[in-house]
Amino acid sequence: MIVDLHQDIAYYFLTSLNPPPFDQDYGGRQSDLPKLRRAGVDLVFAAVFPFVNAYGSWTPSRELILEGLKVYYTISERHGVKLVEGRGDLYAPGVKFLIALEGADVLYTVEDLRLLYKMGVRAVGITWNLDNKWGHSCYSRRDGGLTASGEELVEEAQRLGMVVDLAHASKQTALDVLKIAKKPVVISHANVRAVNPHPRNVDDDVIKALLDNGGVLGLTFIPGTISQSPTPRDLARHAAYVKDKFGVEVLALGTDYLGISATPQGLESADKIPNFINALREVGFTEEEIEAVAWRNAYRVLKEALRG
Repeated sequence: MIVDLHQDIAYYFLTSLNPPPFDQDYGGRQSDLPKLRRAGVDLVFAAVFPFVNAYGSWTPSRELILEGLKVYYTISERHGVKLVEGRGDLYAPGVKFLIALEGADVLYTVEDLRLLYKMGVRAVGITWNLDNKWGHSCYSRRDGGLTASGEELVEEAQRLGMVVDLAHASKQTALDVLKIAKKPVVISHANVRAVNPHPRNVDDDVIKALLDNGGVLGLTFIPGTISQSPTPRDLARHAAYVKDKFGVEVLALGTDYLGISATPQGLESADKIPNFINALREVGFTEEEIEAVAWRNAYRVLKEALRG
């Protein structure tokens, strides 16, 4: 069984010309229901990406939240995909989606979060690649960390039963959130800066704070975050570093399928996820440790972060 903490399914449908339905095994598509089922994927964090690129500049769009939600509700209704709203839904049969907002830039106030909760959103990222009123991003020129408003956002998200996501956050933003968070959080899709010094990767200080929080780091298939010519074995080296230094309980998986234009060799689509699992075996992970990375750690976080 596999949990994937990040896929951009709605973005794919909103930016593709006449895409085939998600229940078709479409050649060349990174993810769809047949591929997910072949890989044994149980749960996907289904991202709503609320930005539009206008004249070379990314701008938050509240309209895209609604369009993304419509995509997921349509897939749910047409193809029987369960939308996870609480802990009890984690045990529903078949592939499940947990809807996640990728970047809180579109939120005007904390009260907006309550509306999104009622609409089915169950995870929220503090930032994308831009600084906002809530916190600073991993590409910030001046890392000011989490703002006072951002503290309110984290507190409200966790009170509601939403998963807080620190992917794309700056180091100080991540550390600030992890200092105040009362429930485990996720870094849904990133890798390890000590293995590959990419801006999207996280360093040892953040991983240690995440471990103390009880959260998880979703190792990602974004090629540039892994290595220059990435393979499943290269990504497994990121996992081995974390396991050796911090323990296996902080590890999870977050592919970023349908949100990346290129994929590592051997990880071209969701049905190739088992190639990464095999690479974990090759670098010394036991079957029990692989199970923890594949789904058990993520489920532990969700059972604590979500409501019943």
